[in-house]
Amino acid sequence: MKDIPAIPHRKSHGMCPVNGIRDLVHWRTGRDWSNEFLFGLGQGGSFGYLRFKSADPPRQVYWGIAGLRQHRYLAELFNAKYTEVENRSFKFSWNKVQEALEAGTPPVIGPMDMYYLPFYEELYHKRHIPIHYLLLVGYDEQKARVYDTGQDEVQELTLNELQEAWDVNVPGLGKKNRLAVFDIPEEIATTEDIIRKSIADQCQNMLHPPVSMVGVPAMRKVAKEIAGWREEFGEAADKCLRQVLEYLNSPPDIEGDNLTAGRHIYIRFLQEAGEKTGLDFSDPMRLLGETIKGLPALAESIRQEDLEEAGACFGRIADTEEKAYAILEKMVG
Repeated sequence: MKDIPAIPHRKSHGMCPVNGIRDLVHWRTGRDWSNEFLFGLGQGGSFGYLRFKSADPPRQVYWGIAGLRQHRYLAELFNAKYTEVENRSFKFSWNKVQEALEAGTPPVIGPMDMYYLPFYEELYHKRHIPIHYLLLVGYDEQKARVYDTGQDEVQELTLNELQEAWDVNVPGLGKKNRLAVFDIPEEIATTEDIIRKSIADQCQNMLHPPVSMVGVPAMRKVAKEIAGWREEFGEAADKCLRQVLEYLNSPPDIEGDNLTAGRHIYIRFLQEAGEKTGLDFSDPMRLLGETIKGLPALAESIRQEDLEEAGACFGRIADTEEKAYAILEKMVG
């Protein structure tokens, strides 16, 4: 039996990829940041386009960064010792969880399938949503105790439920039985320095990425190619288009109606970053708001399978975000 006491927790719906890290930063450094701020620090305004014929589906579009890439970036940003385990047996990963707790470094676990999480009554044994993350803060012989982004207090689930929920593989988010351990130092760089580095790196990834499958170049590639998916992939194009629709929602949900692609979170980050640095990010915030305004038309063109128009929508979004990040790049150097 082991419990980590007195970790401060801040509830925030939809912020599971960073909620546990936010709590750890607050606990170790005393910096009480919002989840949206931390999500933005973790390159939360990015864009990626995966093109692998062997993948299922063979074309995938992702807005923002959630999961393993975001975790790795935040660990680097905070100069934290970082350990990641995935695609091992439940027993192996559970032993690593216990080792992390004994060392005083509660691990972030996930992705998890919310179908098996009893504290989500509307989803428990009703809908499979394998994209969730938890901060594991204690355990005994029968149960695990976790902080969840949607709950105020520590929640419990049986080890059987944990094992079932943890047995998922999600491209870009992680493989089965994944855990990440962040040993965040008590002293980290100033908040302003962290903000400037994060935004500068975000601009680099969006405007001058090392590969064309990231950032604005990736948006332009989708704009050029999406109209040909049906001819290229036949019925498999249905899965490709479904994935695009799912990830236009934040958090991703094929049945959702929050068509923001996570840009509302990055806008919130820029608002808070401006307050902390004295910089005026109103112009890039306005432009990212234009992206959000264009997403319903993109979603409708996909539903109607007007893929020429969908490509045009992606092209307009690329133009808008290129302007936004060019302004940010000049502001932070």
